[in-house]
Amino acid sequence: MLLLFSLFYSFALANDKLKDFFKDYNTSGVFITFDGKHYASNNFKRAKEPFSPASTFKIFNALIALDNGVVKDTKEIFYHYKGEKVFLPSWKQDASLSSAIKRSQVPAFKELARKIGLKTMQESLNKLSYGNTKISKIDTFWLDNSLQISAKNQADLLFKLSQNSLPFSKKSQEEVKKIILFKEDKIQKIYAKT
Repeated sequence: MLLLFSLFYSFALANDKLKDFFKDYNTSGVFITFDGKHYASNNFKRAKEPFSPASTFKIFNALIALDNGVVKDTKEIFYHYKGEKVFLPSWKQDASLSSAIKRSQVPAFKELARKIGLKTMQESLNKLSYGNTKISKIDTFWLDNSLQISAKNQADLLFKLSQNSLPFSKKSQEEVKKIILFKEDKIQKIYAKT
């Protein structure tokens, strides 16, 4: 699932053009945006279906770690590469939250989840009402289909993050937004995570 969202910026979604985009690449997908009152989507039915969050969970993994003091800030090195075999060459290095989220560094986020621990992670998912809130193994639950969430539920949570209205500290929410900032200009800020 590709999740691209824009915070603090409203835009109209051209549903037909977006449907054609997916068709042009012989794939399916969903795009949803929420401004706090209105949703726009190319496929509302699919936007309500739960799927594994995969890499998009890294946003909330980082937020939970920050808010619970597992890492003190987004620059603290919490993951140390030890020479193990990894999928991407860019993962062969130590990581902070800031660098790990940019690299989508799965081994770092698995380590982070282990440091958060099962009890704190479960309490946090429950507090967020994050999808079905199911955890299988602490370092794979967002990848192995046990945790599932709809794009609509993610859009709701991401809107709350944009407003600092999740049940976490404002400081933690602001720090997470800084590390997922993709692009900004005088008019808008675009935040993204694949």
